[in-house]
Amino acid sequence: MTTLPKICLAVSAAGFAAGGLIDFGGFNVIPAVTVVLPLGAVFFGMFMIALMMEKEMAKFDEETTGKLQLIECGSVTPAPARKSQPEFARGHSVSKSVSATTA
Repeated sequence: MTTLPKICLAVSAAGFAAGGLIDFGGFNVIPAVTVVLPLGAVFFGMFMIALMMEKEMAKFDEETTGKLQLIECGSVTPAPARKSQPEFARGHSVSKSVSATTA
């Protein structure tokens, strides 16, 4: 696991523990403190997403690093040059080509 999933898991565990203790312990606390339990659930969701996407992120990083190395080496071939003008604009008009085919 990388750092991000570990942090999300730690915050999630702390949020669930503190929120469960505050909500179900019967303590008289400020109602705004009860937001800790849902915060733990949100961070658990973030942990699950980061854990599932970990392999894909590593693969993307490898591909990006490879592309950057190719660019730095100069081994990337440029795209083929486009024609400056379409073929019918090089002296042939559309009406002439249509009238020549009908005649």
